[in-house]
Amino acid sequence: MIYKKIKRLSMIGLLSSAFIFSACTPEEQALATGMAVGAVAVASVYSYPYYYNQPYYYNNGRYYYGGYYSSGYYHYNGHRYRNGHYYSNGNRYHNGRRYNATVGNYGYYTNKNQYQNRKNYNNNKNYNNNRNYSSNTYNKNRYNNNRNYNNNRNYNNNRSYNRQRTYR
Repeated sequence: MIYKKIKRLSMIGLLSSAFIFSACTPEEQALATGMAVGAVAVASVYSYPYYYNQPYYYNNGRYYYGGYYSSGYYHYNGHRYRNGHYYSNGNRYHNGRRYNATVGNYGYYTNKNQYQNRKNYNNNKNYNNNRNYSSNTYNKNRYNNNRNYNNNRNYNNNRSYNRQRTYR
C-alpha cells in the first residue's frame, strides 16, 4: 500500500515538474499543479487512521481525509456518502446530528497508541460485566421458577370446585 502511494507520488512529481519547467503558459502550469493536488487527495483513503489532527470520515472500516460534511452527507471526490461517522474537533457527526466523540467507538482515536490498543476498549454496547448468563445459579433459578409455575397452573381450575355456591 505504501509502495503504491510512493510510486503514484513520484509519477505526479515527474509530470508536474515536466509541465512547470517546460514552456507552458501560467494557466497550464496551474492546471498541472491542480491535477497533482487532486491526485494526492484521491490517495487519502486508508484502512487505519493516518492523521490524528485533521477531520476525517469513517465508514465501513475506511478513513477518508479531504472531503467535507454537509447536512448528513460526506462529500468526497465527487461521491456522496451516508451512514458513516464524521469527526471534527472532538465531535462525531452522524446522520446530521452531533454527538460527543468517545475514544474506541465508531473508529475514533486521538493518537496512534489508542489505535494500537483498540482491543482494550469495549465496543460492544450489549455486553455487561455484572451478568453471567452461563452460571448455574441463574439457569437453576430460572428452571425452578418455571417448574413451580407449571405445578400450580391448575390452581384456578381446582378453586372453582372448592367454592360454595350461594343462592339468593
